[in-house]
Amino acid sequence: MATRILVADDHASGLASLRLMIAGRADWEIAAQASNGAEAVEKAVEVSPDVAVLDIQMPRLNGIQAAKQILECCPDTKVLAVSLHEQGPLLDELKKVGVLGFVPKDRIASDLLPALDTLLKGGTWFKTSNRENWV
Repeated sequence: MATRILVADDHASGLASLRLMIAGRADWEIAAQASNGAEAVEKAVEVSPDVAVLDIQMPRLNGIQAAKQILECCPDTKVLAVSLHEQGPLLDELKKVGVLGFVPKDRIASDLLPALDTLLKGGTWFKTSNRENWV
């Protein structure tokens, strides 16, 4: 059975990039997509994804608020956050709500698939743009 993934980003180009990379894996499928945090929560309730990839800055609910609600209603879903911003307090807040991974948007091309593989194997992925700086 394919790994079911929810992707959420308020920019069409962000959604398209995520979809394209994930579609390259035969064992993964896009179960749902959303363009804001509230829609991401609604879609998660509908499809109960294995993984949710959430942009942090989205309208209606930001990615942190959406992650918290998704994890409350779908506790088996693993959440990976993506963002242009990567300050330490943001990463601490993500971890506090139960997010298991973070990929800076400038590293999506190289890190998205390894991060998803790591989460699916039970690990965590909190790597900043500086390759030497793991948090």
